[in-house]
Amino acid sequence: MIVFFALVVALGAMAPTSLAHAFENYRIGPQDTLKIRVFEWRPSTATTYEWVPLTGEFVISSAGNLSLPIIGTVPAAGKTLEELSDAISERLQSQVGLQKRPNASVEISSYRPFFVAGLVTSPGKYTFSPGLTVIQALSMAGGIGPVDPNFIGLQRDALSSRGDLRALEAERAGLVARRARIDAILSGASAVTFPEELTERANEPQIARMIQEEQSLFEASERSLNAEIEALNRAKMLAMNQIEALKAKASSLSQQIELAANDLNSVNKLVAQGLTVSARQLGASQNVAELESRNLDVSLAIFRTQQDLAKVDQDIAAARNRYRVNALTESAELRERFASNGEKMQTVRDLLKNLDIRAPSAMAALAEEGETYTFEMTVNRVVDGGMHNLIVGENDPLMPGDVLRVERGRETNIRIPQAQRKLTATE
Repeated sequence: MIVFFALVVALGAMAPTSLAHAFENYRIGPQDTLKIRVFEWRPSTATTYEWVPLTGEFVISSAGNLSLPIIGTVPAAGKTLEELSDAISERLQSQVGLQKRPNASVEISSYRPFFVAGLVTSPGKYTFSPGLTVIQALSMAGGIGPVDPNFIGLQRDALSSRGDLRALEAERAGLVARRARIDAILSGASAVTFPEELTERANEPQIARMIQEEQSLFEASERSLNAEIEALNRAKMLAMNQIEALKAKASSLSQQIELAANDLNSVNKLVAQGLTVSARQLGASQNVAELESRNLDVSLAIFRTQQDLAKVDQDIAAARNRYRVNALTESAELRERFASNGEKMQTVRDLLKNLDIRAPSAMAALAEEGETYTFEMTVNRVVDGGMHNLIVGENDPLMPGDVLRVERGRETNIRIPQAQRKLTATE
């Protein structure tokens, strides 16, 4: 981390003079082309001898080695020009058996290329020249701009996709509000508890209307169920009172039957003794039979009323069950709609992401209110044998072999609720 920070600071603070110093200590890398000349001073003849096979231009291999005649392969990657010059001189002296080290001159004939990738008009490989800055490299790559030539068509597609996404987000908010109402019904709650995803946006007219509608629908359903149950309870109370009255009437008839039966017994005794006529006996018998018939009617009425009372209990249970079944049916429908909504939203987001990659300028031109689109530029650079990712600005210098990458940076002032982010990820 300390090395990375130091590299960023050094890269941002590098001035033209320090840049020149950096190239004095330039480290050779693969694909660099070197111009090499090797001379030997021979005192015996007072002449300078040029090692012609070692003179010319040579390219550093992808493995970082320099292949030369006579002396063979010399590791070059990571060395400065002076270090490579000394290595060539020492290798030649050792290989040939010279008494004195020859002089080797090593210069950069052409630097290895740099690369520009990401959101530029013409990404690819470019020839490096000393003093190259980020803004110059971007101009070589055609600048930041749309990759796809169908700029207007892409903007139209983006507008359409964003409209679809807003519609799907509104549909999802409605589904979340409905689910809160269904959860309240199934849990037997007295009021709807809406999730944070909606309450945080309750000041938005559309969300406020959804919350109000679902709360009103919940209260209306509760009132309807309670009114139905209350009516059934009144019918139940009436039936219970009717049963009590019929039982009292049955008790009174039982007493009357008992008295009539006693009277019939007395009349039967008198008829047997010849003290009264049989007509009186017939009347007493008819009175007992009538009372017993009325008592039977009362018993049947009590049975029927008890059946009505049981039916009222069944109707109350059926009303509650119907209320719950409707909620369960709606809950199952909601799960299907949530799944469909989530898939559609993901598809639209993928389309927008694809458009964002293909034509960043088109998308930046359509930035919504509260959004700010920026472009972030980074450089992948090998430093001390390790790859580092450096954030750069327009006037920062580039080095041979660098990979300049332009990517979309997106900052937004729109706060997305934490609960919404969680739900979006899970559903």
